[in-house]
Amino acid sequence: MDKKKLHQYAEVVVKKALQLKKNQILYVEALLETSEFVYALAEEAYKVGAAEVAVNWKSNRLEQIKLLSCDGPQIGKLSELDYATIDYYAQKGAAFVRIESPDLDIFKDVPTEKIQRKALGDRESRNRYREKSQGTGAGSTIICVPTAPWAKVVFPNLPEAEALEKLWEYVFTCVRVNEPDPLKAWDDFVANTRKRRSLLNAKKYVTFHYKSPVTDLYMSPIDEQFWCGGCNDTDDPEVYCIPNVPTEEVFTCPHKYKVNGYVTSTMPLNYRGRIINDFRLTLKDGKVVDYSAKEGEDVLKTILETDNGSCYFGEMALIDTSSPISRLHTTFYTTLYDENSSCHIALGLGLGGSEGMTPEEREAKGINTSALHVDFMVGSPDLNIQGQLPDGTWEDVFINGSWAPAFQI
Repeated sequence: MDKKKLHQYAEVVVKKALQLKKNQILYVEALLETSEFVYALAEEAYKVGAAEVAVNWKSNRLEQIKLLSCDGPQIGKLSELDYATIDYYAQKGAAFVRIESPDLDIFKDVPTEKIQRKALGDRESRNRYREKSQGTGAGSTIICVPTAPWAKVVFPNLPEAEALEKLWEYVFTCVRVNEPDPLKAWDDFVANTRKRRSLLNAKKYVTFHYKSPVTDLYMSPIDEQFWCGGCNDTDDPEVYCIPNVPTEEVFTCPHKYKVNGYVTSTMPLNYRGRIINDFRLTLKDGKVVDYSAKEGEDVLKTILETDNGSCYFGEMALIDTSSPISRLHTTFYTTLYDENSSCHIALGLGLGGSEGMTPEEREAKGINTSALHVDFMVGSPDLNIQGQLPDGTWEDVFINGSWAPAFQI
């Protein structure tokens, strides 16, 4: 792995994703196996004047032991120490980065019900940090760092060292570190994504039609449609946060009750170490009324039955086949990467401008409420998407997996 590129990746996180400020704390959640990157991240943070770099080390092996050994209510629950740590750093205005790395083997023997409880606990942790840090101006982001288990999944036919080296190079490409000037590349990406968001917002489409050999779906956005993506903006266009690195999407919130038809996944979904593959959902008035999967149907069933909102959609995101990740033609087995190589839809919690609303306010606007938000990929080179304008006219948004000419930047 190229050490210079490693530090450039850390610099992208510090200077672009988080825009870390002088005297600000950086709070990191990271797997033990990602320590080399964490050290580089700390160095780059201190270069810009960070007051402190605090690291909460995690271990998949310890988590596996706990999930296999325990059956009590503590599974998936945050401890008092977890709450206190999150609250302390959030209220201090610390920037937050969560470092993940997939491992499909470590949790393969864990019962589905426990996997689900772990997923809910992880989401509660992120939501609590977001809630407690509101108004502080602190950025937060999620990234992935290559490890041997992840490399084995992505490149199973390569020797371990070769697979890991190749995965690092692919990650450097995805996070734009292989560009001549990575920081400028991210500025250009943010600027172009803002332009595309503006184009979509100006259209005010009332319905979208997704059509491919395996999908025929009509989906309407909420009335107060607003397209997001690329970054979380502030009043100052030069100050922003990139919540996921990498990211390629523009997205909006579908109306909870205005989705009809069927949609088929086009990539495997890694749900906390369990694979769901080749699945189809049929929806009527927004609700999933039928489903099937060639692999992982029990996990899909658990997701859909989590709560009253987990069988409705909460996000529709558009990514074309020219994205740096898509051009690699690789399944990464982590949603953070795979969702940015393909158009995707999310089951569960509705995103986009609904922060601070009560469940009743969300329901009135057609914004779904759920404890989960699970993205799955639906994009393909033969996917076409049309949008219906307020006057009833239909026009192309995607043609054969790529943006129609009106949206190309």
